[in-house]
Order: sequence, then C-alpha cells, then structure tokens
Amino acid sequence: MEFSALETVCVGSSLALAGLCYYMYRQQQAAVRRIQRAPKLQVGADLRTLLDSCQELSYVVLQGRVEAAGAPLCSQNHPHLLAVIQKNQMVEHRLFWNSLTKSWSEHVRVLYENLKSVPFHLRPLEDGDESVLVCDPLSATGLTLETVYEQFQSASLSLGELMGHYLSGEKPTGFLETEEILPVGAVLTGLGKLVLNKDGVITLQPPQSGCQYFLSHAGYEDILHEQESIASLWREGTLVCGVLGALIFGFALYQAYQRHKEKNRIQEFSEEVQTDSHLPDDETSSERLCVICISRLRDCVMLPCGHVCCCFLCYRALPNQLCPICRCHIERVVPLH
Repeated sequence: MEFSALETVCVGSSLALAGLCYYMYRQQQAAVRRIQRAPKLQVGADLRTLLDSCQELSYVVLQGRVEAAGAPLCSQNHPHLLAVIQKNQMVEHRLFWNSLTKSWSEHVRVLYENLKSVPFHLRPLEDGDESVLVCDPLSATGLTLETVYEQFQSASLSLGELMGHYLSGEKPTGFLETEEILPVGAVLTGLGKLVLNKDGVITLQPPQSGCQYFLSHAGYEDILHEQESIASLWREGTLVCGVLGALIFGFALYQAYQRHKEKNRIQEFSEEVQTDSHLPDDETSSERLCVICISRLRDCVMLPCGHVCCCFLCYRALPNQLCPICRCHIERVVPLH
C-alpha cells in the first residue's frame, strides 16, 4: 500500500508539529521544575552569611524594593517621579485599505524610541542595610514598565489631503507619545543567579545553567502559575496535533487500502479476460461483439446502468468513466460469465 504525496505531506506535517509541541512542552516543564526547586530568599543580613560559605547560588527567588545605585532618572513629564529605567516612544498610527476584506486595518510604526537605565539595587521590604545589585535587567523576562504619560495627537489633514489618502488607500490617523518607567520603590521579584563578587557586592545575574532570568512585579506564585499555564498550553497543543495526526494517518491508511483493493480487483479481472476472447469460428452473431473494437466478446457489465456493450480492454481504454451506450457514470464493472 502506498500513500499519495498529499497524504504523506499532511501526515508528516501533523506529526512533526506534534513533535515540536512535545519538545516545547518538555522544555517548559523543565523550567517549571527549576522554578519550583529554587530556594526563596529575602534581602537581608542572612543572605550575606549564606553566600560567605558558598560564594554563589545557581538559581534563587529573591524579592526586594527598587533603589537606584546612584543618581536616579527623573520623568520628563512628571519631574517628581524618580525611576531607574525610562522609555520614551513616539508611534505613528496609519490606516490601510484591505481590498481582500473590504475594510480599513490599522498599522503602527515606531518613529522614535529612547531607553535609559541606571544601575539599581533590591533593598529589603522592611528596614535593613543589605542590598543586591541587579545585573542586566533589560534582558530579564516579565519586566513591565509603568506608563506615566500618554498623549495621542490626531493628524490634521486638509480636504485635498484627505481625498488623496482615500484614493491611495492609506491615511494617517495620528501620533501616540508615551513615557514608561520603572519607578524607585517598586517591589520586584527576581529569579536568577546570586553571586558574592570579589568586591563583596551581592549581585543578581542571568543564570548560565539554561534557567530563565525573571524580573517581575508579580510574586513568586504568579510567576510559577504563568509558567505552568504555558506548559499546559504546549501539552494541549501536543495532544491536539497528535490526535489530528493519528486521524489523518488512519484516513490515509484507509484510502491506501481501498486503492490497493481496487488495484487487485482490476488485476484479477484483467487476468480473467486476458484469455482469448475472440469469437469462435462458428460464431457469426454480431450481438456479442464489443461495440468499440468489434473484435472481442463483450465480457463486462457496467453498473449501475447494467449495459453489456464492450470488452474489458476497451473499457480500460475509455477516456472517461461514461457508459458508451447511455453515457451514465460508471461506478464499477463486474465480469460477465
């Protein structure tokens, strides 16, 4: 039994997609287990005592309050707000005519973006002098900035410009200016590598053991729940793609079996009629001759019309599956004994 090219592509694609989803599920599930095994620590004197004995911890959960290591940044639009990360952005909004859906669709384009950051520590949530220096915070997953300024300026268009944009299928709607910051005093939960360096400074760094680096306003339980949800999504994708692949494979197998059975039936039929089907010398009636070649006996019945009008070799040579007598569609052919 052989599969067609389309069936092979469909089965292979679905099984490959199921394998990819399973691989991503295993990776995500491993990340969840690493987060579950990570020790939960607080910024304090006990942290330095712990690191004095081992110098580093490969993957920990740490929570603290943000404080700039030097001079903090000031918000451009609200100078009283202090921050350690500041992002200013100008975005252009445009509408494009989609001829396929017969509607306008919105597209955005970043015209200007400025990102500033200063080194910062995580301080204890309550009183305490200990601190942890956060390294490379912009590479961390889950770090969201707080929007402190947002202003949309609508595009001012004259009537001629408006008509021109409508004719071209493109028109600007306006510009959105935003400012986002990570404010001083915000509470962050970090997951990473904890190191006591040569200068005696405790640092939180991106882990090097394949673990994911997190900095988030959410707590440990929220981070764990989010990662478990992602793992569940990949698991469900694996199940859906696996079931779909099995169904496609079963259908392709059934179709291949039907083709194989039909091929065998035709071959057996052909073997039956390969014998000399010419009229005997004493046969003079033309009613039993094939209406196409007029040299062999009529030896097959065409269904569902029931006409007996040709030999099997001429039937196989028909350009289409239509009865030569009534032009009815031929569903199957049986031998005439």
